[in-house]
Amino acid sequence: MKMDKKLSVIELLKQAVKLLLSNINLPLIIFLCSLPLFCFLIFFELSLQTTLSFTYQFLSKQVNVEKDLSQNDLFVQATNYLTYQPLYQQRNIWEDLSENDLIPCLIKTSLLYFFPYTILDLITTTTIVAASSTVYTSKEEPLGLLDLVRRSIKICQKRLGGCLITSLYVLLLSTSVFLFFLPFFLLFFFGFFSHWADSLNIVSLVHQRQTLLDLVPFLIYAMVVLVQATLFMYLTAKFIKWSAGWNMSLVVSVLEEDGDEGVYGSDALSLSAWYRKGHEKCDVWMMLMFLVFAVVTRMPCLYSKCSLSSSGKGVLYTGFYVGLICVGNVVKWLACVVRYHDCKTRILRNKADVEQAKPLMSGKETGGK
Repeated sequence: MKMDKKLSVIELLKQAVKLLLSNINLPLIIFLCSLPLFCFLIFFELSLQTTLSFTYQFLSKQVNVEKDLSQNDLFVQATNYLTYQPLYQQRNIWEDLSENDLIPCLIKTSLLYFFPYTILDLITTTTIVAASSTVYTSKEEPLGLLDLVRRSIKICQKRLGGCLITSLYVLLLSTSVFLFFLPFFLLFFFGFFSHWADSLNIVSLVHQRQTLLDLVPFLIYAMVVLVQATLFMYLTAKFIKWSAGWNMSLVVSVLEEDGDEGVYGSDALSLSAWYRKGHEKCDVWMMLMFLVFAVVTRMPCLYSKCSLSSSGKGVLYTGFYVGLICVGNVVKWLACVVRYHDCKTRILRNKADVEQAKPLMSGKETGGK
């Protein structure tokens, strides 16, 4: 690898695949440690699909209620919507929630995510990072299975406590950002596109002669949609950028050597940001690619409502795309390990060059005097 050249996304993925195939024992260890997470994810994804399906049905019903309510003045409609005064306040929405069992599904899915999934994902991630880094930095012949397992377990035992603290930081940050991001997402997709597009009848505005006053609701609609679209894309880009830093901080917590406990928590986040300087754009594209991959693989099951299917095909399809997501996560963490060692090597080499240059500069100054 040429150290003077920064790794692009394609080169980083190639290095990750090359690392995975460099030792036949590494895929075996990754498969064994990922198996419990894979089995749990099938159950979790089925619960998530049911929750998303019920949420979509509930929001669609509320949008339909808005459409059914008669309003003679579109400008009053726009004012009510922009001031966040729902038009369906006269309806009992909690009755619909109890009928669809939405609240129990939300609670169940949230609990599954925060406790079993987070712990299993942390153990799996720590093992993958430790084993792949051991293979990546090994100067010996391909390590044997028992030797690789022993070294990986030794790293995990030392760093698991620090990784747990870092993961709690990441969980708190990601959950806070997601809860802040969620209202904009729901408003963008279920608010204006579902309700206003039908109410304003854009085709009639274009083909019929309209006064300036008649165009006011359409102009308000266009301006708000433009603002929402801009904010939506900005928040998505920020979330992806922060996700790259959070992932690198977990790698730092596993691999960084600073005493027995290592680096964790806010120190790991700070060190991750320092290592990633100059690589932010590449990391954003890589994380965006994995995010799109995870969303695209889930869409067929969400569209066909696999969790609500009475046959076993829904579980089979869910297991298939969960396997794809697990493979994608393995490649992602291997790429993060390669990125970590590449960035650390550059920093250490630059530091060594500076230290070597100091005696030369001092000698020139002495000679000049």
